[in-house]
Amino acid sequence: MIARVYTVIALVAMSVGANPLKLATQARLDLEGLESAVILTNGAIAGGTGWLRRKTWLAGDVQPRSYSVQWDIDRYGWTRVGVEFLPLGSGRVEVRLMGPWEQDASNITYRQEVFWDDGRASGTALPNPSFEIHSGNTVSGWSHPGHEQVVTNGPPPPADGQSYVKLWHNYPLITTVDVTAGVPVQISFAARAAMPSNQIEMVRIGATDTPAHSAAYHFMRGVNLGNYLEADPGQGWSVPYAASEFAAMHAEGFDHVRIPVGWQYYTGPGPDCTLSSDIFAKADFLVDHALSNGLAVIINTHHFDDFTSNPPAHSDRFVRIWRQVAEHYAGYPPELAFEFLNEPKDAADTATMNTYYLLLLAVVRASNPARPVFVGPGQWNGIHELDNLWLPEWDSNLIVTVHCYLPFYFTHQGASWTSPQTATTNLVYPGPPPAPVEPVPEAASNAWVRAWFEEYNTLPTERNPCSRFAFEGLLDFARAWSDYYGRPVHVGEFGCYIRAPHDSRIRYYREMRTALEMRNLGWAMWDWHAGFHYWDTDSNRPVDGMPGAMFPPPVLRWEGDGRLGATGAKGKRLVLESASPGIWQWQPVVTQTLSGWRYQTGVGRTGMVPRAAYRVRWLK
Repeated sequence: MIARVYTVIALVAMSVGANPLKLATQARLDLEGLESAVILTNGAIAGGTGWLRRKTWLAGDVQPRSYSVQWDIDRYGWTRVGVEFLPLGSGRVEVRLMGPWEQDASNITYRQEVFWDDGRASGTALPNPSFEIHSGNTVSGWSHPGHEQVVTNGPPPPADGQSYVKLWHNYPLITTVDVTAGVPVQISFAARAAMPSNQIEMVRIGATDTPAHSAAYHFMRGVNLGNYLEADPGQGWSVPYAASEFAAMHAEGFDHVRIPVGWQYYTGPGPDCTLSSDIFAKADFLVDHALSNGLAVIINTHHFDDFTSNPPAHSDRFVRIWRQVAEHYAGYPPELAFEFLNEPKDAADTATMNTYYLLLLAVVRASNPARPVFVGPGQWNGIHELDNLWLPEWDSNLIVTVHCYLPFYFTHQGASWTSPQTATTNLVYPGPPPAPVEPVPEAASNAWVRAWFEEYNTLPTERNPCSRFAFEGLLDFARAWSDYYGRPVHVGEFGCYIRAPHDSRIRYYREMRTALEMRNLGWAMWDWHAGFHYWDTDSNRPVDGMPGAMFPPPVLRWEGDGRLGATGAKGKRLVLESASPGIWQWQPVVTQTLSGWRYQTGVGRTGMVPRAAYRVRWLK
């Protein structure tokens, strides 16, 4: 079985010609005024989620006439994507449709193909907007440099009409539109990712009651025990955890903890790479106290930079670490889960990790056949990489982990390890700020940072890069991917560094937690009491505002027709109680665990006591 799956992975990694194939996660449209008077202003995303920037690689006098826009897309359906702008002069604007630009380690551009269809415009007119008029491969009103086959008619079915086009970065489709000074322009299309021709699709799991789905209910509301066992013991920045803190975590409402561990710092020489008893003693202390206080546990491998920089050179040590960890914890209850590698990056890209996950699963399943295992995509567990993840159909106890720290310049403001890009502080959430904020000089040298601050200072909250607009589209994609493939998704890290303004931190945590729970995504915030702080160790209590942001009381709702409903986090256990006037002794009516973020209590008009009072509370 393993050999057969390795063959599949090899096929996925193949390339065609000089450009390696890769599934697109974004669609791209470029605009450029062709006359010097056609300055483009007030550029904004008008549909979908993504980003808009000036074409900073052009000459300085051309950049004000340009925009480059990318939107998040997937291959499960058409996404309506749009851009709007205000031209200061009359003339022609070039419209260029393509796929995203990304290069491999050899600086060769990936072939990430995107379907485009159903163009619409206001303030100007698009020629042949749904690409229905064509002769062979020639699309009327548009040009396409090169000799690529761009016209197609499915599958999948078109968004409009009978035809659509398939494009990628090096083979765009180009036209021009006429604009009038002072007249706002809006252009939109339907876009979706094209499945690479050589990619064998991961097998979908139709059931929603797999072992992984059952295990996921233990990992809905978690917290990371950061800055302790993942720290290099020679660097001196680790912070300890006391036994009493686990009872506090459970009392606050957390149902699990995630324990980052730098196992690689504690291995003996090869070939055995024996782990020291010291690291097992420290890890056991955290695992045992968490489990004994009713908390499920995820333990991972963290900061294994030697491996992510050069996987082949360190794969033996990686495998031997997990063989020892798996055997050590083989007798533990199923509420303990393994996570192979935190934030694969650099040479440990998603395609590479697909192969190593198979190898590690074979090792771990020998001693832990029923243990929940978390695996995640490359690019720091990036949600946009999910479509490149490949999981074996023979293992139904895998939970997929992703991370999301957007909006990054806000959540990491003042963090030394991400400077200079995040050196600007006093950024508020959500944007825009009361007064414009300029990035500090060392950050302003980065064109991406300058562009982000321009949008942060000017765009309304609903489209501001420092608002829920930054992450909701990605979370929607994670939910869609999970539903399509039948694999539970867990957001293993998100959070905001303590240097951010306090009220803004609280608003961010509240909105992120709400967005996750509305999409039925389990989560583990970063962190308990290290640099991001749910808990204040000086006062031995939660940071002000955090309990309300992360664990608000359930809300009882009148659903009409005598029905009551409630909202809360998936996996929480709620009790509905009633009391009669004059007596006011609360009696339970129904106790239920939520299977979604909203539910009806099942108490209809016939089951309600006349003039009784009702309340709902959740049980920790």
